[in-house]
Amino acid sequence: MKNLSPTEIWTAVLAVASAIVLLANAAEKIAAARQKIKAPNQEQNDRLDALEDWKKSVDSKLNADHDHLGKLDAGNRVTQLAILALLDHGIDGNNIEQMQHAKEELQQHLINR
Repeated sequence: MKNLSPTEIWTAVLAVASAIVLLANAAEKIAAARQKIKAPNQEQNDRLDALEDWKKSVDSKLNADHDHLGKLDAGNRVTQLAILALLDHGIDGNNIEQMQHAKEELQQHLINR
């Protein structure tokens, strides 16, 4: 091997350093490009997650409304039976048993509500 001068050593060190910087910049550019390519998928995933959360919220509200409407229907049914018993009693003065049954049903409905 021949003797290297300080200028040649410096040139070699600078060449290696330049190569390292060049490779680091290239890797950074590749990573940035890869992230840009994946960005639409991430945005789409975020949107889908938000929609799934919203759907769960809406489903729970719909179930609560369904339960509430079922309770209202049961109350209406009991009230209509009581009104029917009153009408029957008002028309012919009989049907005391029907009125007592309607009263019991109405009481049970109001107690269990």
